[in-house]
Amino acid sequence: MIAAFKQFFPDARLSVLVKPEAVSLLRHNPHVAEVLVIDKAGVHRGPAGMLRMAREIRSRKFDVLLGPHQSHRSSILAMLSGIERRVGYRGAALARFAYQDLLERDLDRPEIERLLQFLDGAFSIDTGRCSRDLEIYIEDENRTTARHLLRDLNAPRPVLVAPSSVWPTKRWTAWGFARLCLLLSRRYQTRVLLVGSKADQTVNQEVLTNLSMMVGPESRDRVIDIAGQTSLPVLYAIMEQSRLLVSNDSAPVHLGCAARIPVVAIFGPTVPALGYAPIAPGTTVAELPDLVCRPCGTHGAKRCPLEHFRCMKDLTPEMVMERVNLVAGHA
Repeated sequence: MIAAFKQFFPDARLSVLVKPEAVSLLRHNPHVAEVLVIDKAGVHRGPAGMLRMAREIRSRKFDVLLGPHQSHRSSILAMLSGIERRVGYRGAALARFAYQDLLERDLDRPEIERLLQFLDGAFSIDTGRCSRDLEIYIEDENRTTARHLLRDLNAPRPVLVAPSSVWPTKRWTAWGFARLCLLLSRRYQTRVLLVGSKADQTVNQEVLTNLSMMVGPESRDRVIDIAGQTSLPVLYAIMEQSRLLVSNDSAPVHLGCAARIPVVAIFGPTVPALGYAPIAPGTTVAELPDLVCRPCGTHGAKRCPLEHFRCMKDLTPEMVMERVNLVAGHA
């Protein structure tokens, strides 16, 4: 969306408002003039924090606000922004008060297509020929750091596995991931790296615990947890140097698509039709498509509403490996 906007309006100054964890992925984007940060857990917490953020936005005297996010917080900031033209979705929270131009959100399209359609509606343009490739810009020093880390781990072209997610129901089972790691290490004769943030270390350790019960120390050592040991740009650089990625339906899927490596995304309570499945070449989804209770919501949840969690428990490592084999030619 950002790249398409600058393609049509190369002289425009574009600022982007994101949460702190996303700053490093936009800081070096040549299409972005400024990255504004909303720290919901810190300085922008609560009503006073929202007013502080609104004053910061107002001080920049923007001409147009594009609001493809539908949360109450985004709508309230739009109302307080002082920006004359504000464009948002008709289904957004407080939409009638937050935005003058209201657009329909096509639920039958992938999110990439929806965002480009948002631009079309906002500016009466045609993004049909714009690239659908994801682009992330990082510094070369991040790639150097990644090379050194992979060298130290004796993992020149690893396979990556991302077992965690913010939502517990979007996490495949620890046993499933452990068995899959074993199959992947045998298939590719390389190290398997468990990736994620520091907050994902507990989930990754559950995978390693299950793996230890399956194999001896020699095979167990082929799987290494590096969660919390890299910044997002360095993790992205590691992806660029990896064979493939297997991940739950979460952020690593889209980083892998941008890095142009084969990606297998595991979908449980969510489904590709919601719009967030990978659409890049060499990507696929592992799921149980005929399970009638799917999807059980737009996002994941803390627990299965029906208490059986079949969407993940019935998905076997062998099923996921079938999807790996489908994209193996791209590795």
